[in-house]
Amino acid sequence: MKKQLDLTEGNICKVLTAFLLPLILGSLIQQLYTTADAVIVGQFAGKTGLAAIDSVHTLFKFPLNFMSGLSAGATILISGFYGSKDQKSLHCCVRTANSLALILGILCSIVGVILTPQLLHIMIVPEDIYPQTLAYCRIYFGGIWSLILYNMNAGILRAFGDSKRPLYILVLSSFFNIAGDFLLIGLFDLGVQGAAIATVFAQTISVICTYWMLSKTELIQSEKPVWHLHFCFEHMSRMIRIGLPLGLQGMLFPIANSIVQASVNGMGTDSIAAWGICDKMNMLIWLISDAMSPALTTYTAQNIGAQKYTRVKQGNFLGAAMSCGSVLLVSLILYLGADLIGQWFLSTADSKTIIPLVVRYTHMMAPFFVFYAIAEACSGACCGMGDTLRPMIVTLLTICLLRVVCILFILPLYHTMECIINIYIASWIAAGLSFFVMYLWKQKNIG
Repeated sequence: MKKQLDLTEGNICKVLTAFLLPLILGSLIQQLYTTADAVIVGQFAGKTGLAAIDSVHTLFKFPLNFMSGLSAGATILISGFYGSKDQKSLHCCVRTANSLALILGILCSIVGVILTPQLLHIMIVPEDIYPQTLAYCRIYFGGIWSLILYNMNAGILRAFGDSKRPLYILVLSSFFNIAGDFLLIGLFDLGVQGAAIATVFAQTISVICTYWMLSKTELIQSEKPVWHLHFCFEHMSRMIRIGLPLGLQGMLFPIANSIVQASVNGMGTDSIAAWGICDKMNMLIWLISDAMSPALTTYTAQNIGAQKYTRVKQGNFLGAAMSCGSVLLVSLILYLGADLIGQWFLSTADSKTIIPLVVRYTHMMAPFFVFYAIAEACSGACCGMGDTLRPMIVTLLTICLLRVVCILFILPLYHTMECIINIYIASWIAAGLSFFVMYLWKQKNIG
């Protein structure tokens, strides 16, 4: 059975849905795995184990988000070659992408292990959890090459229209990770070190699986395997040019969100709890919107490679409509059922004070989630056209910079949680309208 999904052929809604659903399920599985991992660590390693991990989890986002951006650049380039059926360029580009990920992954591991003490000092890690955190970080950084290489290989598979097998690998990886947690933390009492070892082992299994799948892909089969080191400087420079803006965006985004979260933390325990519940309730909004972006990126790149420009415009319109329609439906459910859904996360005693806040915040946000969906869909389409610099600039201006500036200069005038929510809403509207205008401008120039 053919594993790749040719997005240049067939019914647009069907192929987009077939490609999109595994992306959403994959993100959902990652969320559930993260929760399960925290439960296991908390049960066996206690609060100090949880604190050791939570105190530094943002550290790993910087190299991983940056390399995910480069991976996205490779995905866009490979999708174009796949659409044009340029087998020679396709094979060369895949091997170059793998080599680049391997070299940079090993470099990130070495630098991370060496700089771990300095990084923990910057993060102001408390002395009572410092030894555990130090061991956890060094093991995690030592194996971060596997996460980077897996992200690249999974991106290559998705560039071929194959979003199902990365999902299967993610399920397998989650199984090994959770089993490893139980074995190393529960049985051998290795604490957070066991959690780090389990993660690295599971990701190494994922790398092996993706390499095996790539080796069985007909279009890139040759006398040299895909893991054979190879550098084509033309393809590499294009990957970096396309992927670098996305990598920088991925690194700066957590900084802006951390500043906003710090402001939320200053609003008191009830507001923090209500905001956290809203974020969990809104998870499906983020999953749908965030999955449509890479789906339209791959779809657009494949069809531009195949020179099917009318299909590009039709697919982007339908993809955006599917995303917005789904988000509007979920938004309506949240608006009407915020009080009932919110009670799932609270005891009866706490519900009396927290649920009214959850309802108020949800009623403010729900009508405007659609702007976020528009922004992600149009951003993905623009990136698929090979332009990642302008989407990065728009994202940084309308999401990151706008939020930070408003937090610094407007929030002090009101100092309310409602002000923070209005800042979020303003950023969604600004991003949605900006990306919509950008897409209309760019689609006139294709073909």
